[in-house]
Amino acid sequence: MTGAGLSTRGLWRAALFASTTLAAAPAVQAADGFDVLFPPPGLTSPLIFISGNGKVTVRDSRDGLQPSLPLLETNGALLTLPGLGNQATPSAVNIDGSVIVGTAVAASQHAVMWTAGGTVITDLHSGAAFAPGGSLDGYTLSFGRGVSSDGSVAVGLAIGPVAQAFRWTQATGMVGLGFLAGYDGSIAYGVSGDGQTVVGTVMSTAALSSQAAYWTQGGGWVGLGTFAGGTQSTANAISRDGSTIVGFSNDSSVTRSVFRWTHSGGMENLGSIAGGNYSTPNAVNADGSVIVGEANTTNGLNVAMRWTRTGGMQALSSLLGAGGVRTGGMSLRAATGVSDNGKIIVGYGPDASNVNQYFIARCESALCQGLVTAEDVMRSFAGQSAVGQTANAAIGGTLGTMQEYATQAMRSQGSRSTPYSVFGYGAYDSDPIASGTLGLTADLPFGLVAGFSASANYVKTDMIYNGNAKMSGGAVGAFVARVPDIGFQWLVGGSLINLKGDITRGYLNGITPTTSSGSTSGNGYGATARIGWGFAVMPQVTVTPFASYTFAETRFHSYSETSGVFAANFDDFISTSHTSRVGGDARYTFAPNGWVWGTFAWGHRLDGGKGANITGTLVDAFALTAPGLSSAKDWAEVGGGVRLPVWNNGAVTASVTASLTPGQVVTYVSRLGVSQMF
Repeated sequence: MTGAGLSTRGLWRAALFASTTLAAAPAVQAADGFDVLFPPPGLTSPLIFISGNGKVTVRDSRDGLQPSLPLLETNGALLTLPGLGNQATPSAVNIDGSVIVGTAVAASQHAVMWTAGGTVITDLHSGAAFAPGGSLDGYTLSFGRGVSSDGSVAVGLAIGPVAQAFRWTQATGMVGLGFLAGYDGSIAYGVSGDGQTVVGTVMSTAALSSQAAYWTQGGGWVGLGTFAGGTQSTANAISRDGSTIVGFSNDSSVTRSVFRWTHSGGMENLGSIAGGNYSTPNAVNADGSVIVGEANTTNGLNVAMRWTRTGGMQALSSLLGAGGVRTGGMSLRAATGVSDNGKIIVGYGPDASNVNQYFIARCESALCQGLVTAEDVMRSFAGQSAVGQTANAAIGGTLGTMQEYATQAMRSQGSRSTPYSVFGYGAYDSDPIASGTLGLTADLPFGLVAGFSASANYVKTDMIYNGNAKMSGGAVGAFVARVPDIGFQWLVGGSLINLKGDITRGYLNGITPTTSSGSTSGNGYGATARIGWGFAVMPQVTVTPFASYTFAETRFHSYSETSGVFAANFDDFISTSHTSRVGGDARYTFAPNGWVWGTFAWGHRLDGGKGANITGTLVDAFALTAPGLSSAKDWAEVGGGVRLPVWNNGAVTASVTASLTPGQVVTYVSRLGVSQMF
């Protein structure tokens, strides 16, 4: 495939047999110009591939030496790819994730292709003649290594009497690509976007030598040569349009360095970083102007490198430092991929705890302006889900205000000439959420009361690295209830909400906190139902056991961030919550139409507290899906309030409810209301 994509070359290499050069992992092509590496959660293997549209992730699921099958993740659904045996390894995925190429192990290792959402496996080793006029006889092993943009062409290596590169299509099956004259082995490492040019190496077993080469239909293998005095070279990657090939070669001093080859310029030695004697490429951008990989320095350590015509070969950490980005204790060991436009570079290296992290760097010019780890980006994306959780809490707060007032709205309150009353409430939730509510109630036959309310809301959500969302809007609601002092009580209500405002996402640029901001809007709805039974336990004291259920759902619209070095475009997301409460109220009436009350309830999120998954795309980069943050599943609520009849048919109500969650800060909701009956 094209090396213009973010490549996984350089992450893993295995000696296929003693006389070959070391083989690099095949590239993974992306629709927007590159491919991405992310660490498999909980696994030590660095092998993971993501399709160009960001919707499909494929990874090696092995932990240590335990054999297993690859995992395919599509929109949060995790599937195990079928295998010919009990072990398989993915190597490449095409643009939309519809085709995956790799190797499966049964009685022997065979190149395979997964299609139909990963549910259908095709053994590429079966089918048409392996070599023109020959057969598959004697070729017992094969390895899938690369795939074209549309998934119609796969390339790799078969091993039998010798090692031989293959090219596979549905029409031809696995066709051996033969050898360059004077050589007896060949390996394919990648293929251009259109599937017409295959790159790799040809080997001579007798001479223990190799030569970078490319293969085309009708032209066969063409050797690219080596540096002066060299005996080994390998082509690692090819640009999307097939015009530029990159690889490495040694020279007479056995120094191994990057080469860049074009039809017009031939093989150009790009050298190494000053003071070093080794470099190797892992990927090239669309037009061949940016090459990334790894190189050593005077202390012998490998570092991630970038090459451009104007800057030459430089350590990525130096380019970031010159751009004002501090990397802290993280060492950038290898750059494994680059975007088509050369602006985005990905790679890996150990952090201060010597744990490998996967980084994303932005280089818009001669210098580099940004560095984030994949883990940090995912965390910042996941943090956006807190906005939905808070919005749902705002809906729940509106419903809670209606519920509190409804339980006070008895027909027996005072001397009335009409069945109507009005109320006003101010509420503050320490999350924080602030709201002001005006409402109207009407007494109905059969002891019922109905109410309508309109609210103004302000919602603020705090997120990681000083990120936050500040939104304002309005809500409307309605309820019908029957709440006698003694006997069966019930209430049903609903609410609609609309919010709009700014979201500031926090993340680390290197080790420096920074932000990107955008504006969005959301709308949602909710419903609540409550049942209970009032008991007179002693004069002027009633106790009401109750159970309630509240549902809330908010949809936030897609938006684009307009600031920050790693701005992103976010898709719509929907956050839902299902909450149950079981508890009891106790009320003491100390004067006509005046009382105090206390309440205790146990709250439980029936949905496990799960937040919405967040999907989006880093500008100039790739799509991501981050699992939403979860809130507490269980908590206790303790509260109390007072109603004071301070004027004729009018009253003031005040209440505070605290939510107690083990291991978390106590949050509370306070309400202050006035009501007037006519």
